Amino acid sequence: MGLTTATTKHILLLLNFIFTVLALILIGFGIFILVSGADNKVDHGENLAGGLIIALGIIILVISIFGCIAAIHESKRKLIVYICILVVIILIQLAMAGMASQGTRDGLSGSVKEGFDTLWKIEEGSVHENTDALAYYEDWLQCCGVNNTDDYRRIKHAIPKTCCVAHNCSVASNIYTLGCQEKFEEYLAGKMLMFSIVSWFMIIAEIIGAVFAWMLYSSIKNQSRRANVGWM
Repeated sequence: MGLTTATTKHILLLLNFIFTVLALILIGFGIFILVSGADNKVDHGENLAGGLIIALGIIILVISIFGCIAAIHESKRKLIVYICILVVIILIQLAMAGMASQGTRDGLSGSVKEGFDTLWKIEEGSVHENTDALAYYEDWLQCCGVNNTDDYRRIKHAIPKTCCVAHNCSVASNIYTLGCQEKFEEYLAGKMLMFSIVSWFMIIAEIIGAVFAWMLYSSIKNQSRRANVGWM
């Protein structure tokens, strides 16, 4: 026995409420990425990632409102438009989730590498001026150089205090061994994990939403057909 039109309508409204909540979470997460990346010395792609996530959240928010209107009015035309938009958004999210699941290795690795290359050129070109271009990242991420401590040895630069625990480099075990590029990629991967979880949950919910929107469309269409037959 199939669901009634009223039941299908209420389920679709509930799903769109869930979309609204998830969209607000995405917008908040995008803002978090932008704000947390504001102190970085160079842009490693966080501005682009944060902007895309915020834009996606806003689009989904608008779609969820449109979906509620389509369900409340029981408009066949609006429901078809809603279903088509959902399918497009699902495809876009699948692409974005795929990038996020691969982490910075493929999605943001180019921007990360370019950013740290820029910082290292500043460091390498001013050995005698001691600009400490990487100091912010070394302190923050507990790392040393772009790749490791060999970066400084290669340019005959003393290992800076920011490469050591409590800025004490007199003890060899205090020196950070991992490079800042690797540590920053781990940091970004951690951020993108939350996006992946929310995104996949939203994709599943949107697929269910598209199915129920089609069920509501079919139910309304059948009601109209029966009404026309009865009138004849």
